[in-house]
Amino acid sequence: MRWELLHNEGSGRLILIFAGWSTDASFYSHIHVNGWDTMVVWDYSSFDFPSGILDSYHTVALFAWSLGVFAASKVIPADRLALAVAINGTEYPADDSLGIPVSVFKGTADNLDERNLVKFRKRMAGADYAKIEDDFVNNDVEGLKRELHNILRVALSPTSSVNAIKWDRVFISSNDRIFPKESQERAWRRQSGHPEIVMLDGNHYVDIFPIVKSIIPSKQKIGERFRLALSTYNKHATAQRSIASRLTDFIAENTHQSRLNEIVEIGSGSGIFTGLFCKRFSPRYSVFVDLYQLPKYGMAEFEDYVVADAEDWVNETAEKTPNRYDAIVSASAMQWFANPERFISDAAGLLKPDGFLAVSTFLPGNLAELSAINPFGLHYRSEDDIIQIIRKYFRNVSCEDDTIQIVFENPREVMTHLRQTGVGGASSSSLPLRQILERLPSSLTYRPLYIFASGKLDGTM
Repeated sequence: MRWELLHNEGSGRLILIFAGWSTDASFYSHIHVNGWDTMVVWDYSSFDFPSGILDSYHTVALFAWSLGVFAASKVIPADRLALAVAINGTEYPADDSLGIPVSVFKGTADNLDERNLVKFRKRMAGADYAKIEDDFVNNDVEGLKRELHNILRVALSPTSSVNAIKWDRVFISSNDRIFPKESQERAWRRQSGHPEIVMLDGNHYVDIFPIVKSIIPSKQKIGERFRLALSTYNKHATAQRSIASRLTDFIAENTHQSRLNEIVEIGSGSGIFTGLFCKRFSPRYSVFVDLYQLPKYGMAEFEDYVVADAEDWVNETAEKTPNRYDAIVSASAMQWFANPERFISDAAGLLKPDGFLAVSTFLPGNLAELSAINPFGLHYRSEDDIIQIIRKYFRNVSCEDDTIQIVFENPREVMTHLRQTGVGGASSSSLPLRQILERLPSSLTYRPLYIFASGKLDGTM
């Protein structure tokens, strides 16, 4: 295997791309998200990969395309991943039922020459081939043949096994002429608790960048959209107001405390939840952490305002002043986090032994209507996955899920709601306005999850 670090920001977060066969690092040079390094792995003529190079990263997000899915499953330790996304590939690269038919795979490997390589790429990309033809610079036919024969040998070995990567989301193209769509569906659906499956219109080739920036959007862009919506947020945030109210009540139902000394609120924004929470629990000292400059609330005796990435701030503060706060609270922010488990672990370290963590986030199906205009979208973790993480760090965990549907008069009002609340985050649709209005329904569905956790476990700072 070969690998190259394309973008190095030294942030501790890594986008790890396992390339499709016959592409190299240059094919993915356009993939860059602020605050993340980007590494590409290719050349599967061997499966030697020093996974220790990932140790300098606290958060690794894997995006594997085509035969890169199998390659990643062979060499990447499952416990090193915060997120894993598979695109038009399976863990069974040469399989008559779950991957590429063995005879087709073997025929491609045995008969590969310059002419057949071009035919493969045209078959892979379809109408997009003309746009990306010049991006294929890996034309070493003999080397590419070695890769295919090695993959075939390893895949068909009776002792072959893969790492237990928990794939979070799988993309399958409807017109995939390399990995048959039906085989991909069988491969993923046979897994117990299979990953979220998203169907795409298109060919085997998919530009990975729109997927990457939708699933791990730039925190800078998220903050900017919410900042721009600050003056209109409270008027239009119908669902968010309901969520803030229920989260406040949910906290009160799970704690006997009526007055708190020191608290941290993450993503307080316009202050809808802030006002409800402070009125109920009268904190003496509040720290408000958000991606942009906040208005002064004047709801606690002492207040501090921090402009920062909350994940990094909680981590750094937990190391400096552990066991300090009575509560860490957050309404509708955790879904943006790159590594929820890291945040939950650090939050436990920042809390006093009798402190609590109370947050709302969102479940799969949240804003599902937007998939009509953007099939990529943010990845929402299941309730079971979230509970499993929290139980590693807290003894007592209570959860409650809900569904809130807002009906609008027309799709334009939906777009207005998204713009004036900022809830669309950093994702957007490439469709023209006319097509967006044709595809977008006149409703939005929110799927909030309320979480209360207390009794942090021994060993958490």
